[in-house]
Amino acid sequence: MKKSLLSLSFVLCSLVLFAAPPDLVYNGDTLEWNYSWRKSQCGTLDINKNIIEVSGIACSRVTPGYIWMQSDETTKYIIATTEKGDERACKVNFTKSIRWDWEDMSGGVYEGVNYLFIGAFGDNDETDGEYSVVYFEEPAIDPENTPEVTVTPNRIKYVYPDGKKHNNEALMYDNLTNEIYIITKVYYDVCQVFRLPFRLDYGDEVQTLEYICDLGVKSDLGEGTAPYKGFHLVTAADISPDGKYILIKNHNNIAARFCWVLYWVRQEGESVADVVKRQPQPIRAYGTYEWQGEAICWLDDDTFYTTSDSDDGNPPIYKFTRKWGEGVEEAAPEKAQQRNLIYKDGVLYIQAQGGLYTIDGRKIN
Repeated sequence: MKKSLLSLSFVLCSLVLFAAPPDLVYNGDTLEWNYSWRKSQCGTLDINKNIIEVSGIACSRVTPGYIWMQSDETTKYIIATTEKGDERACKVNFTKSIRWDWEDMSGGVYEGVNYLFIGAFGDNDETDGEYSVVYFEEPAIDPENTPEVTVTPNRIKYVYPDGKKHNNEALMYDNLTNEIYIITKVYYDVCQVFRLPFRLDYGDEVQTLEYICDLGVKSDLGEGTAPYKGFHLVTAADISPDGKYILIKNHNNIAARFCWVLYWVRQEGESVADVVKRQPQPIRAYGTYEWQGEAICWLDDDTFYTTSDSDDGNPPIYKFTRKWGEGVEEAAPEKAQQRNLIYKDGVLYIQAQGGLYTIDGRKIN
């Protein structure tokens, strides 16, 4: 009986551990959760038909309805699937060998052409030093007639302004300014954001990234036995197609698996650099736990996806949608007036006796 009670106690403690992440301390402040999103599992990636350990995804802009995926294993191709993840719609091979430690993917438009960008910049031990962004025109997807295509990739080689070697797992592209943003992945220390203007004529010339900012501060990472309190180990990022919204996610320490998706709203006239220097909101719907969570991408302003690896080999594909759909920013204040809700910083709250509550009933202190 005692053994059973101990086992039950362990299970309950585990449920508490993985039930909710702690409040995130970021730049010295406890961040306010964003409750404007709902999460659902839209599919499961069948790795027998696709790829393993997805580390980057991007929604197709040439053939809507499909998601491009790449692996950071030895897989030397990318694939496209629907959000259900059950069938491979297209496989893209490459005409020449390029560095294969791929860690993130993003889509973008340059001079009217849709491109896919892959960050070939993984360096866990910080010993390699050979970093590049691979890019190519996004091919059309026709699973009935062309389930397999071959493209010739280009690459932009780069180094860091501090002259050091860094591990990286996050890349995003800004359609408004045609700039690539690269974010380092650091264990129990702050991650850094760098910028690289995108051009087609770099050739073999090695570029030097521009340092933008740190994500959070080192003191946010906690002390003693609580290093999970801060935001580190960045694994993925993306900017919405219209440039208005930014997501950066992490994959926290192995023991606790606490992780967050940070969300920024870009104001008119702001650069991405301006935005990520401000305090973000963590998206509450993301929850706490996504096994080896390393991939995120926007479909549109109201929808984004995440996926990666899984403990059973077939990772879920999660879909996040705004709770009030398109036009929430115009509709929300009217809803607040009709239903005794308060609209603040893009989020709806319930004003009730005893204080202010989130839509799902959590009291705001």
